[in-house]
Amino acid sequence: MSEYPTNNRARRNLVGIDLGTTMSAIAQLDSTGVLRTVSNRQGEPLTPSAVYIDGDQVIVGKSAKQAASHHPHKVAMLIKRDVGKSFYSRKVDGRQFRPETLSALIIKKLKQDAERKIGPITQAVITVPAFFDDARRKATEDAGRIAGLEQVAILNEPTAAALAYCLEGQLNKSGAAIVPDFPDGKMTAVVYDLGGGTFDVTCIHLESKRVDTLATDGAVKLGGKDWDDRIVKYVVDRFEKKYKKDGITIPPAGRDAIAIQAENTKQLLSELPAAEFECYYKDRVLRETLTRESFEDMTRDLLVCTEFYITDVVTKQARLPGRNDPLTWADIDRVLLVGGSTRMPMVREMVRRISGKTPDTNLDPDQVVAQGAAVYAAILAARGEDGVLELDEEVRAELDDVGIVDVNSHSLGIKLFNPHTQKFVSRVLIPKNHQLPFAASKVFPLHNAGVKTIRVKVLEGEAPDPEANIELGECVITDLPPNLPAKSPVQVRLSYGANGRVSVMALDMTGGRFAHAEIQRKSGLTEEEIERERQFISQFKIQ
Repeated sequence: MSEYPTNNRARRNLVGIDLGTTMSAIAQLDSTGVLRTVSNRQGEPLTPSAVYIDGDQVIVGKSAKQAASHHPHKVAMLIKRDVGKSFYSRKVDGRQFRPETLSALIIKKLKQDAERKIGPITQAVITVPAFFDDARRKATEDAGRIAGLEQVAILNEPTAAALAYCLEGQLNKSGAAIVPDFPDGKMTAVVYDLGGGTFDVTCIHLESKRVDTLATDGAVKLGGKDWDDRIVKYVVDRFEKKYKKDGITIPPAGRDAIAIQAENTKQLLSELPAAEFECYYKDRVLRETLTRESFEDMTRDLLVCTEFYITDVVTKQARLPGRNDPLTWADIDRVLLVGGSTRMPMVREMVRRISGKTPDTNLDPDQVVAQGAAVYAAILAARGEDGVLELDEEVRAELDDVGIVDVNSHSLGIKLFNPHTQKFVSRVLIPKNHQLPFAASKVFPLHNAGVKTIRVKVLEGEAPDPEANIELGECVITDLPPNLPAKSPVQVRLSYGANGRVSVMALDMTGGRFAHAEIQRKSGLTEEEIERERQFISQFKIQ
């Protein structure tokens, strides 16, 4: 959550962007404290995270999603699931794209549509799942910069949602500040965030003007799309069984149209006890009715997976300030539902059953994250000292001293050789769910005299086996003083920033001098590559 620089005079539009797996949104907090989602050019608050590419023509949103059934090889969807990788999972329009570049096209669409209504946007807060690792966070930052944003701050989605819920209690319809709606001035809440492609559960403690994250967990490949896929499998199995004698099978490329209908069927089953669907392929048709009960049966294991995470976070991982014992559900005041997939009745019934509480659905689960990100953008801007920001003094006073503390979703450590077992092991320096920012150090004795470079593998994860963790990259320490004797101590300091990004420092303890240290990441873009991608997408005409 790095702050914006205070010398940027274009800081008038305070926007937050929810870059979602299936839906994205952009929101603004205006100078009077009024918070709103900025509709796209089509007049809709949500933009499907789908990109259609044909030569230099790019369509982002609903039309791109609809085109997937007719031109699947020209459409990219579920891009967020590939963020952090070197390339998107398949070619689009015959070309290979980086996930950052495709994500940048979505951000650029949101940005240009919003600018038609509120004016130039040069910086934004972009949200990420709390469980995103460093590589995915950097890739998200890079996507924003490729899209033309000068400054990008990263915020965890559950924290953004909590901020929006806080603001709901602090602003009335006129935008004037009022007292937060917390019992006894405090609230301990669980944010259950089931989006289109990712899942997070986060325990948060709220007080007036303070948000403390207590614990977070989740899965980067679990979301509403997995529920859709179960319907797709059901339909394909029924279709192929019906036309087995004809030898007809539906290939993966032919399932995109079914996937779109499956999503619609899922949404209908959130409102109705049954929904009809039709499947057309090679002049054959299948018409059937799917009941909500059958849908819930075929996806029960997915729901159980989220139940495991929420139970583990609340009863095993989270600790209230000043308490060492785990929480119980009696300590939880509210369960906040975030993400469009939480509209499924099975989700709300499960949350009610295990928590004993009716889930809080006061805010739109599809828009709350973007709106919370806009609140955070205003908080960062309100802390500025240049006097440029156009915020009413009452609103500025409400925001400039808001405290936000997140935690790391992955342990941070290094790879070490154990001479006793003759094997490499993981050594955790910063355990998971530690409040950020935080740093930890490890002293390495030089093996040989005169060494000027040290390389240390940096890992994210909790597993004792280094191969079971995420290798972030190599921490490379160079420019050590000449003629250091063997066993000279060098201190390596790894740190998590408030935004969950990792950095490194190194100290020659013999001479007391800092050495040059950087992490050479296994994935991600260099500054030159970011600029190259920015120039590349400038040729596209985005609709």
